[in-house]
Amino acid sequence: MIVGLGLIAPFFLYILAGVAAQILLRHGAEQQRWLDAFIFYLALPALLFQSVRVVPPGAASLLGFLAVTTAMTGLMFLLGWLIGRANRTDDHPAVFGLAASYSNIGYMGPALTVAVLGPAAGAPAAFVFCADVLLIFTIWPAMIASGSRGMLRILQSLKKVVTHPFILATLAALLFARTGWTLPDFLDTPLTGFQHAAAPAALFSLGLTLARNRGGQVGTRLGACLAIKLIGHPLAVALAFMVVSGFDPVWVATAIIMGALPPAANVYVMARAEGISVPLAARTVLYGTAFSAITLPVVIALLA
Repeated sequence: MIVGLGLIAPFFLYILAGVAAQILLRHGAEQQRWLDAFIFYLALPALLFQSVRVVPPGAASLLGFLAVTTAMTGLMFLLGWLIGRANRTDDHPAVFGLAASYSNIGYMGPALTVAVLGPAAGAPAAFVFCADVLLIFTIWPAMIASGSRGMLRILQSLKKVVTHPFILATLAALLFARTGWTLPDFLDTPLTGFQHAAAPAALFSLGLTLARNRGGQVGTRLGACLAIKLIGHPLAVALAFMVVSGFDPVWVATAIIMGALPPAANVYVMARAEGISVPLAARTVLYGTAFSAITLPVVIALLA
């Protein structure tokens, strides 16, 4: 437990620094745009590219690995959606589904797994990100719309997935890895600099967002979804890889940590974009991140 807490403490300190900055400076979301653009288009794509550009051990079983991890994410979404269907408020069941399944795989995932497991974890983290984003951005529009309008939303979401900077960076890294070339220093040095900036900048930005969107009570149903996300999801991934064995241990550990991450900040962004259950989404990100400060060290300690 102490080891796990020591490994993730810097990540939560970055978040707390963002929270403190927002409370003290009280800037609006508009002032955060350029920081988010740096993270979204430069820092995190550089982290993913640098992690994947050398073909990692375990890549031979990639499809089977992603089949397991994606199936578990889908199962968690289904459980959250079923919990949400029974709620007596106007909150949309799909937001409960996101709360139970959509990990913070973009901002926290690659940086945290690499810090805990070493550089070999970067590639599986990138692959899990790509597969889960494809799944979530297919399920979400299908759940919030129906008929031809729902199909149009799905196609629009898939277009966003294909052009997502993180996915483009991963695909570019895979293509580069196949060439066998070595990256020249004048490119490697700035990419490494952007790579090292990814975690502090991304988590600081997450802290800014959390401080602006303070929630109310957790509620029984949201609490159940967060329990599924923070406890059930990593446990389900671990059990699945016990049943379907033969994968690289670092890849399996990466998948478990990715499953244990708190709900993504994107849950709030997606709900706000659609005008659906925005307060619920804000509480999801806020309390999910707070509770993960307890659950994540436990998961990491068990893996260690």
